[in-house]
Amino acid sequence: MAKLFLKLKNKGFTLVELLVAATIIGILAVFATNSYRNSVAETRWAQAKANLEQLAAAVQRARLDYPSLRFSNTAMSTTSSTVCGLYPGISATVSPLMLINCGYLEGSDWNSGYFQYYVCDNRTTAPCKSSAIACVGVNSTAKVPAKFKNYTYCYYARSGGVETLS
Repeated sequence: MAKLFLKLKNKGFTLVELLVAATIIGILAVFATNSYRNSVAETRWAQAKANLEQLAAAVQRARLDYPSLRFSNTAMSTTSSTVCGLYPGISATVSPLMLINCGYLEGSDWNSGYFQYYVCDNRTTAPCKSSAIACVGVNSTAKVPAKFKNYTYCYYARSGGVETLS
C-alpha cells in the first residue's frame, strides 16, 4: 500500500511549479502586447506618411492650376461635397477640403482620430514648420505609444518628407 501511495504522490505539479509557469506566461504576454501595440502604431504612422505625401502632391497640382490659391488654417476632414468652388483667377482663401471636392485628392480617412493633417499655407503653429507644404501630427487625444506622441512629418518642395520629434 505504501508503494501505491508514493506513486500517486509523484504525479502532477506542485503549486510552486504552477505559479512559476503562470508568471513566465504573464511576462511573455506583456512583451507580446507591447510589441503588438508598437507594430500597429508604426503601421498607422507609415500610412499617415503616405497619406501626407498624397496631400502634398495634391496641393502642388492645385497650385499649378490656381497660382494665387491660398488654403485656410484648418485641418483636413472627410466631409466633402460635390461643389468644387475653384474657378480661374480665384484669389480667395479656401478650405483644404476643396482638394477633395475638386478631384485633386481622393476622400481618404483624413479624420481618423489618430492624426491631424494640415496644409501649411497660412499656418505657422504646430505641426507646420516654415516652408512646409503639408504636415501631419499625432492627434493629442489618440491612444498611441508614448514614443509616437510627439512625432511630426512634414513634406517640403525641395527635400521631400522629413520626420521630426518635437
